Amino acid sequence: MSEWRIDEEQVLLVNSYLQRADDVCVYNCITRTAQESKLFPMLSYLDLVFFDAYYRYPDMLRRISEHSSPETLGHRAREVSTTLTRCMSWGMLNWYLNGRSFLIRNGLLRAEDNLEDLCFMVDFHHRFMRAFQRSNGGHIWALDASDTVQTHEERTLQVFEADAFEADDALRAAAKKFLAIGTQYNFLVHCESRAGLAAAGPYNLGGRRLLHTRDFMNMTECGFVWMDGIGTDLPYANLTMTVITEGVGFDITDFSTPYTTPEDYQDAIIGVGLYTSDVLCDRYLPVGGASAAELTATLEELSDAMVRATRDLYRRFSAMSFEEMVEAGVTVTIRGVQDAAIMAGCYSSADWDGIEDRARRLAPVYNEEYSLDAYVDKFQALTGQRASQPEYYLHPVAYDVWRRGPRTDDLPVPGRDGHLVPADVLRDHDYSRRVNPNGFADCSFTRVLPEKTGAYTFACGRLTEDELNERAREFSSPLLEEPWRWFDEQAVKWRWEDPEIDAMYRYGQERSRLLRDRGSSLRRSDIDAVRAAAGERPWHEVAAAARERLSASAPA
Repeated sequence: MSEWRIDEEQVLLVNSYLQRADDVCVYNCITRTAQESKLFPMLSYLDLVFFDAYYRYPDMLRRISEHSSPETLGHRAREVSTTLTRCMSWGMLNWYLNGRSFLIRNGLLRAEDNLEDLCFMVDFHHRFMRAFQRSNGGHIWALDASDTVQTHEERTLQVFEADAFEADDALRAAAKKFLAIGTQYNFLVHCESRAGLAAAGPYNLGGRRLLHTRDFMNMTECGFVWMDGIGTDLPYANLTMTVITEGVGFDITDFSTPYTTPEDYQDAIIGVGLYTSDVLCDRYLPVGGASAAELTATLEELSDAMVRATRDLYRRFSAMSFEEMVEAGVTVTIRGVQDAAIMAGCYSSADWDGIEDRARRLAPVYNEEYSLDAYVDKFQALTGQRASQPEYYLHPVAYDVWRRGPRTDDLPVPGRDGHLVPADVLRDHDYSRRVNPNGFADCSFTRVLPEKTGAYTFACGRLTEDELNERAREFSSPLLEEPWRWFDEQAVKWRWEDPEIDAMYRYGQERSRLLRDRGSSLRRSDIDAVRAAAGERPWHEVAAAARERLSASAPA
């Protein structure tokens, strides 16, 4: 019998959270994603990630929470670009839940086992996401916000809007090139996964104009051993491009993936900006921001550097064994939440590398062929005896697909991706508490990849592990302290004349080329006037010219 006790309220809350996580995961796996690669054994490493996260994450996050609360981590992730993207923060919980589900499917675990871990993981994720997505109405899931991810605060968005450069043909071409090369290079860096890519928005700029951001993480030396010596002529590990469009629709999913209507939207780009930031910053730092010509040249230089780095990285990956490539893929995905450890000042590379031995024992089973079948059965077909539900059950996502189709096939099987906690645990409390009774010390890791020797790249320079932890422990920001921490969009709406709120806005404007010291009274008409005074057209005028250009180039 366990000494820890769960009550009915917790059981109901956890099961509700598990069901919504199930719905979101199945929806995105059915409608939004394809997991495949011609280079990496993607499904082999992805399935092993699930097991690894089940054994590693609970005590890893407990250690982090001893130094920093989930809410503080969420506030910091909202202000700058971190590895805790929408996708990776989704994975913070869902890699763990998927590992739990696979272990239950394999008959190695009961749904009520390690229940304290499960409650902790749900609570940590819920608290982090509420703070991270505070500006998005607290939506835990992008799906619940109609596939929008409006993470940024108004004070940040005003700078993005004002300081973006009108895209002439040269800047538009450079931006298109950067987006294409950066996306492909970042996929390669992250073992053909989207772990280092993110998007946020869209944000309303009036008329038919939208602003969204594209994030590119880990572009040069970072925590990945295979990036040692790669991309060293790229001065930034993280880059954020701000993109303003005319007449383009955007969906941004829980996987941080942007989908546009029309798909080929680049000709409708009317404004561009570029920034860098990371967990040792509290604001975005402009890159190539002196003029449109400088930004164009910067994007061209960065694109050329990424092409060179891509060649170097392909050569490095081509020398890897199958086992090394699997471990690299596991490392990429598990490290998706590593910035939480850096922010907490307790980062150790050894905690994140290798594969946990209890997960590694399953590697011979999860070869490429079986991993594909297991993945499809779990996330899409929802088959298997241990995933089955009462015969009357309809999975809400699978049923929605059926009813929107021709309805000529049989109804989907009564299966569920997640596994709810049986309520009768309240009767006898027969469950284990934690997968690691002695904490993180119970985890052991075996690695086939070499030890890391290179630096970690931040906006403040290239640092050693000891240096980054020292910087992290010394980090402070008024944005995370009272009273600024509490100034959300509702506080600003009603009390924008408060001197503290005005000071917070001025702090966010310190590096702005057009809005410095403008304060909290700004509205869009003021931004238009500021741009006009600087000799730059307001965005409604830029958009009108873009409509004429696009109309003239449209086929007759």
